[in-house]
Amino acid sequence: MADRLKALPEDLQFRILSSLETEQAFKTSLLSKTWSSKWTYVPFLKFSSYRFKKLNDFDKFVYAASSFRRSTQLVKLSFTRSGICSAKILKKVFDYAVKEGVEELDANIIRARKDTSWPNMSLASWDSLKRLKLDSLEPMCCSFFGPRSGSFKNLANLYLKRVIITDLDPFSGFPALKKLKLVCCHLQTDGNTLKVHAPCLLELTIVYYSKYVNRCNLTTPNLEYFEFRGNNFPRFEVTLGLPVLETAIIKYNGFCKKLEERTLFDDLIMVFEVLCNVKSLTIYSSVVHLLSLFLAACMLVSVNTSPRIT
Repeated sequence: MADRLKALPEDLQFRILSSLETEQAFKTSLLSKTWSSKWTYVPFLKFSSYRFKKLNDFDKFVYAASSFRRSTQLVKLSFTRSGICSAKILKKVFDYAVKEGVEELDANIIRARKDTSWPNMSLASWDSLKRLKLDSLEPMCCSFFGPRSGSFKNLANLYLKRVIITDLDPFSGFPALKKLKLVCCHLQTDGNTLKVHAPCLLELTIVYYSKYVNRCNLTTPNLEYFEFRGNNFPRFEVTLGLPVLETAIIKYNGFCKKLEERTLFDDLIMVFEVLCNVKSLTIYSSVVHLLSLFLAACMLVSVNTSPRIT
């Protein structure tokens, strides 16, 4: 019989494979001799346990797929697993990512078994990595924060969700960092102080609804976009200022005790003073309500510029 798959144009073959889940692309190796290794040319892998009835079968598939020698560079690796994840499978995925020189790595899990930590990425060189996303449903430790020379030279985009931060200077080891997003991360530092020392940073988003951030120290002179969402307003300390800040977004959950409203208002005013040079400021209705409680005090607040407020 004629091999119709072989007769397909090569660009169409790769387009078909690119539209499939990794599991489906892997199975195409059984369709034809010419397709036995075609899936290894796809520049990204997406491991997701949601298509598997048993998690053990998913883990076996991940081990099998990550054991094949690739025919081209792996640009992006995505790993999503339900249930309790073993440290062994996490290490296998991260080792495979660094071996293949991935540029983007996304990991999404519920929690790890026993050792509730992400793999120690500082033990290898991640020069190729440009984007990293770590997302867990329960808090997970990270051991690669702080000064780690030579590990993350080109990392530009970092997304962390429910990561436990214990290092006093967690982001100084990412010299090329331009975009940072922290979602419900847990601070375990003196005074619950979050320090962001990233001279090249352009965008910063902080979302805190579980653990309070008492202080936030920023060394981000090139910051253009800043967004903060939380249930309190930390005391911001800005080194070198925010001379090029274009956009700022401020929101809080709108719930606090009656006796705490004035303190919260004072903290909000201090945030506005730090953001006095911003060109566009967006505040949510909960912030407007807080300001309305102390309208007379608002009229006395002086600012150096008049940003456009939405």
